[in-house]
Amino acid sequence: MSLLRAHRIAYGFTLVDVAQQLQELVKTESPCRGLSHQSVSRWETGLDMPSYQFLDALCRLYRTRPDRLGFGHDYTDDEPERRIVLPAVVRGGPTAWEILRALESSLELCGYLVYVLPPSEYIPARMRDLAQVQQLQLTDHSADMHRRLHRIEAILAGLIAFRMNDVADLHDTFMWFYKARRAARLAGDREVEAWLHGHMAHTHECYRHALDQGLAMARAAQASGGAGPDSAMVFGLLAEAGIQARIGRRREAIEGVQAAERMFANLPSDVKSDDNLGISEYILRWHQSHALSSIGDWRAAEELRQRMLSLPMADKDQVGRSLLDLDMAAMRTRQGDPEHARALIRQVWQTLPAELRVGQVRRHISQQIVALPAPMRNNLLEP
Repeated sequence: MSLLRAHRIAYGFTLVDVAQQLQELVKTESPCRGLSHQSVSRWETGLDMPSYQFLDALCRLYRTRPDRLGFGHDYTDDEPERRIVLPAVVRGGPTAWEILRALESSLELCGYLVYVLPPSEYIPARMRDLAQVQQLQLTDHSADMHRRLHRIEAILAGLIAFRMNDVADLHDTFMWFYKARRAARLAGDREVEAWLHGHMAHTHECYRHALDQGLAMARAAQASGGAGPDSAMVFGLLAEAGIQARIGRRREAIEGVQAAERMFANLPSDVKSDDNLGISEYILRWHQSHALSSIGDWRAAEELRQRMLSLPMADKDQVGRSLLDLDMAAMRTRQGDPEHARALIRQVWQTLPAELRVGQVRRHISQQIVALPAPMRNNLLEP
């Protein structure tokens, strides 16, 4: 995926949106020919280049520089206040190994920020980190350096896929997962690969796509561990519970929820964190509530949802919180309470910022509006 396309998806724009906004930006300065969304698509795929006028407008639209959109390179030193992963500059500049270690030490922060920063900031920032990884791969050819760089690449691409799952579509999300999995295999890191398998399984469930493949991924994550429990195994159990619930296997879903609870209790404390590299109680409760709501176990799902809402990450993960609210709305509809369902749907839509009213949230809302009685659908999403 190009940097330019990643920016558009992160901002929640369509090709038509971008074309229209660019025309508005340039017409204030000088007359210009019409711009079609096909032209924007050609820029994103590398088949054409924007003129200077439109390149400048793109930078204004996304509030960034040309090199961060994939046009040209930045040869200046990093601004100190924006340097996240580089260590303090030493005489002669940091070595490749110093940059590598700094990138490795930044991964926990990158994981924590997945659901904290807006997608329009998070995704481009991680893509810049990946560009730094690729630059290092060209400057040092030692086997150990490349193995560690591939591991970093796998984690960064996986984290991008997590956020893409919120705001993009199936194709873009899995493209990043495939990139991540390839890098994990090149690194020979089975733990990272298992981590990815669990999250890929969950993505299959989110899109209701090839659930048999998702189930295989979830079980691959569970089978990856050694003698004791690990976070990938717990996530694999949760992902399987979600898929089993989605296909109506109530007993298997409940067993998965309970097994994940038991295994989570036995995990070492250092993997129970909000960095999305291990697994947190927030993630555990979210997936448990989601699976149980899918099989109609309203009381247990609501109890777990309330526990999730009491955790600090609930205030930061706006999409995750909204999706559980929509789970509750779907249950209300099934229970014959469309008025309550409509109110929940409307509340979710109105409280989310515009750039998050895309992807999963928009899909779920569209599906649930169709399930409401016809008179209740009118003006539902209007202010």
